[in-house]
Amino acid sequence: MPVLRTAGVATFILLTALLCTLPAYSTAEEKVASTNVVRIGMIDSLFRDIPESTVLAMMQPFQVLMETQTGVSGRLVPSGGAHALGLDLAEDRVQLGVFHGIEFAWARQKFPDLRPLMIAINEQQHLKAQLVVRADSGIANVNELKNKTICLPKGTREHCHLFLKSRCQKCGSEPTGFFNKIMHSPNAEDAIDDVVDGVVQATVVDAVSLECYKRRKPGRFVKLQAPQESEIFPAAVIAYRPGVIDERTLQRFREGMINANKNPMGRQLLTLWKLTAFERVPDDYEQILDSIVKAYPCPCEGMK
Repeated sequence: MPVLRTAGVATFILLTALLCTLPAYSTAEEKVASTNVVRIGMIDSLFRDIPESTVLAMMQPFQVLMETQTGVSGRLVPSGGAHALGLDLAEDRVQLGVFHGIEFAWARQKFPDLRPLMIAINEQQHLKAQLVVRADSGIANVNELKNKTICLPKGTREHCHLFLKSRCQKCGSEPTGFFNKIMHSPNAEDAIDDVVDGVVQATVVDAVSLECYKRRKPGRFVKLQAPQESEIFPAAVIAYRPGVIDERTLQRFREGMINANKNPMGRQLLTLWKLTAFERVPDDYEQILDSIVKAYPCPCEGMK
């Protein structure tokens, strides 16, 4: 099932202990003999609206899962924005990097030798943001929401923010100046409920969240419509720079993480990170990267 809600710190701490009981991916003979640790940079937009204490609690069980699934010792480190993480990879301060797909596309414009190792998905490989309004509202697009109230769920993914910002800018304003008020709900389900109940005029959520709402609350869903949606965004990605990590270790890491959803505790951790699986890079991924940077040019200083 796709994820709409976020767990608390206590759950993450408990999960850390439980993950220690997972079977390791490698046999004792296959484990990395070296004491070297693979440093994995995490782009800061992954933790939008999340307190620092929760971020630290999220990183620890993820690190344990990585080690038990792959036999590779790793350390997760915050690495700033797209340019900063790209630079960290280019200069070997981190050996792997976790990006939102659009931010990986931006980083590659400055650091073209970066490569995708695998993608991280929540149900779907292709991401879309959708504007959600009441079916009887008569609203056809973001343009018609000028001076109205919108609700954005906490932890809204980057592609949803970019979609909304882009549409507001085309009307000559940033979102904070375009809307009368921007409210924030704990999760996507609550934001959509607020639209149904007339508390707000609209929300922007990803397509997976809207589909999940349809399954959970079909009677309320029929009161809604999604008149406008974004372009296709690439899925989140774990990236690397060729030659830094040997191919055998890369392969072991990729295969181990792809198999993470095949055991119950691995699936639970993925759920807490709003993921359902790691997957191989799809054939059309490069094409989507090229398309999205044309629609959403990099705003990062020094990367144009």
